[in-house]
Amino acid sequence: MRFTELLRVGALLSGASATVIAGATVAFGYDTREQRVVLLCTLWWLICVTAALIVVSRRAGEPSESIERLLADARPQRNQEEPRIGRTVASRLWPLGLATFLAVAGGAVLGPQVPGGVAGFPIVWALLWRAQEYAVKAVEERDGVVFHVVPTGPLSAIKVVRGPGLRREQPVSPHADEARSR
Repeated sequence: MRFTELLRVGALLSGASATVIAGATVAFGYDTREQRVVLLCTLWWLICVTAALIVVSRRAGEPSESIERLLADARPQRNQEEPRIGRTVASRLWPLGLATFLAVAGGAVLGPQVPGGVAGFPIVWALLWRAQEYAVKAVEERDGVVFHVVPTGPLSAIKVVRGPGLRREQPVSPHADEARSR
């Protein structure tokens, strides 16, 4: 499975998780007549979105330090294994499913403030992972490689390998020629 696809799936599943948890917050808040808690949770979600967008705008087009390190440590490999997309996604993103389940269950037992507070974190993850997908694509185009996720166990660290890709013969941005001529 390509690393950019895993990042895209992670962003989409994080957004879906945030939606499920926020829906549980609204449902439990409506059921227990705690509209103030739901309103405060909504403000928390807006703060999370704003903070994530600020971080994304400051590091636009750059991979995070951990992803830079992961890509730098990727060993070259010519032939790729048969992609096991479902297994790879499940082994990498199972904590998200567990957190979603626990947040909704906690809301059923403890009240709407539990999922309301937790829902901000998948919102942030969705926005940050989406930005990392574009950063990794830029590195792939620049270097002419494709990064693939190595199937590993669910408790082991993620590993990627570098395979051949298509190298870009033109500058990445239209202003790159101007910068080189200076």
